[in-house]
Amino acid sequence: MKNLKKLKFLSFLFIVGMILTSCVQDDDFRTPEITSVEPDIEPNFTIALLKSTYDGFEPVELGADSDIPLFIEAYVVSSDESGNFFKTLIIQDAPENPTAGIAISTEAVDLYTKYEPGRKIYFRVDGLYTGEFAGLPTIGTRSGDEIGRISVEDFENRIFRSLESETLVPTVIPISQALSDARLSTLVQFENVQFLSEFNGDTYANCDSTFSENRVIEDCENNSIVVRNSGFADFRCVALPTGNGTLTAITSVFNGTYQLFIRDVEDVDLTGDRCAIDPIEVGVVELPFMENFEGQSAGTGAAVNIEFWTNVNVNGGARIWEVREFSSNKYAQTSAFNSDENPYEAWLITPGLNLQNQTSATLNFDTKDGFYNGDALTVSVSTDYNGDITNATWTDLNATIAQGSTSGYPENFTNSGNIDLSAYAGQVVYIRFKYVGSDSGVTTTYQVDNISVQ
Repeated sequence: MKNLKKLKFLSFLFIVGMILTSCVQDDDFRTPEITSVEPDIEPNFTIALLKSTYDGFEPVELGADSDIPLFIEAYVVSSDESGNFFKTLIIQDAPENPTAGIAISTEAVDLYTKYEPGRKIYFRVDGLYTGEFAGLPTIGTRSGDEIGRISVEDFENRIFRSLESETLVPTVIPISQALSDARLSTLVQFENVQFLSEFNGDTYANCDSTFSENRVIEDCENNSIVVRNSGFADFRCVALPTGNGTLTAITSVFNGTYQLFIRDVEDVDLTGDRCAIDPIEVGVVELPFMENFEGQSAGTGAAVNIEFWTNVNVNGGARIWEVREFSSNKYAQTSAFNSDENPYEAWLITPGLNLQNQTSATLNFDTKDGFYNGDALTVSVSTDYNGDITNATWTDLNATIAQGSTSGYPENFTNSGNIDLSAYAGQVVYIRFKYVGSDSGVTTTYQVDNISVQ
């Protein structure tokens, strides 16, 4: 009996010792190593098919008519480690030369800890919806006419992490190719680019707030695009580089404005000498002058692009004047609505109009306003504009401009009346249509058509 009591006491001491040993603090707080086996999954769907399934109007349920699970194979290109991406995983269909990319909207965070850039994944999509969020092709749940976030639990049940991780090779493209849907949600690289000089001395975002900020890069041919930086990014207080070089980013769009997201400042290598930007090419045309935009391609994002015209966002943003069409009539249109710019300012300037051999001339044009909430359009004239938007003198003209259509668009355009340009006889003049609004203020849409000088 004594031996049995001694054995129990020794066993008790052993257990206590084990407990005390297990409670000793360890200063090694490394992320646990992820161990797994390669998922036994055969992909039977693609990102390209996902995007083509969407009809452009409302979210479409995936696999509604299928009795088997639908899996896509993809490679992660985004990273939320720095805070510039939030509750979003961006994937593309190959680590190099991808043909399609898409965003996954989820409530999950800290995705980089398991799904870092280059990681191959398999994702089950049946039961989800394909559509858009603010114009960006996205998969997730349905939220009205847009895509909502997948719950953390559902997301984790759908995503399968491959053991394979590849080195991503960004596709080198010019800025012009980033201003279309073809490259959305893919990793790209721009060469010989720089931030606009007006941002010299600025940081990536605002150190004193959590608001996201637009910074703009340009190439040496005056092409530009927005670089969008979150106010929660850990690099928001880092000074923007002032040199020229390469920038790697993921392409995106927000309500018609094409933009870029970097994953970290390591995606930016702008240390070379800046290139000098030449003024916009301008030219002179003879009277009579008439432009009704019928020769232009129309649609969302279809910029007014006519020889010797200037179409520019003076703050460096991506949105400018576009050609739109209604009832077989084309016109120029712009608005600050959903521009994400405060202020939003866009100029549309005619070629030089030769009045050197004229004793008189008359300007005439038509306008429409839509969803009016304040005046945003003015028309002015210059005799010293040379393509440099920062160095010209402009005089406002007294024109009748449409206003007051608060609930939509009127049936007919409003004529400006005949505007006398006789004071400029013997000179070359430029006519500017200047829109100044704000995403958080005046967002009235304006349409301009049938511009003539006789």
